[in-house]
Amino acid sequence: MIFQDTQIIAIGTAHLFGIDLMKNFDSPYFSASVKEFWARWHISLSTWLRDYVYIPLGGNRVSKPRNAFNLMATFLISGLWHGANWTYVVWGGIHGFAQIAEKYIFRIDTKKQDWRSHKTKWWFSVLITFIFVTFAWIFFRAGTIQDAFYVITHMFQGISNPLLYISQTNAALGMDKLTFLGMAVSIALLILYDYFSLKTEVLDKIKRCGPLIRWAIYLVFVIFLIFNIPITSGQEFIYFQF
Repeated sequence: MIFQDTQIIAIGTAHLFGIDLMKNFDSPYFSASVKEFWARWHISLSTWLRDYVYIPLGGNRVSKPRNAFNLMATFLISGLWHGANWTYVVWGGIHGFAQIAEKYIFRIDTKKQDWRSHKTKWWFSVLITFIFVTFAWIFFRAGTIQDAFYVITHMFQGISNPLLYISQTNAALGMDKLTFLGMAVSIALLILYDYFSLKTEVLDKIKRCGPLIRWAIYLVFVIFLIFNIPITSGQEFIYFQF
């Protein structure tokens, strides 16, 4: 969701110079399938991969085994696009396998299913997709495959005591209670923004609000930025390197 926030800043800054940028992240963490996630995530990249890799390989106008190969090859290339490291290749392969499984094993087709007409099913699908995508990010973020497996095998140690687990996590990240609270509130605000963005253009709604409400919202955004300064200071946004 931080990508959504960064995207808003980038689009707004570009408008100051008369440049119109495309919407590149469209509430991806509210996707009900991995296929939908890639329709919402880094749209310029996924569109390029579709037009210049997937379709030239034959797309879906081939046999099922060949189509599975095309999907896997496209996502392996997506991994390599991010960097010449096995962690990125594994990350791409995980997403490729998920796409194949959704299409040929679970037969999920987001074009034919109205997820939001069945709220319970939609929320469950969003949760499963979020867990899967977040798991795959471990390989994307890890320096080596060994590091990724270390995180996977140790990530739930001590979770039987939730308060101690959170406290130790904060200590490892160097966050005090106030910083953790600020981060939690910020994430909650971003979740709300992304959710309501599924149904309407939130920024347009804010523009049409009265001055009092509009400036109150601006104040919340300022507080949001202040809370996040201790968290983000000295850290480069990871996607800047791509």
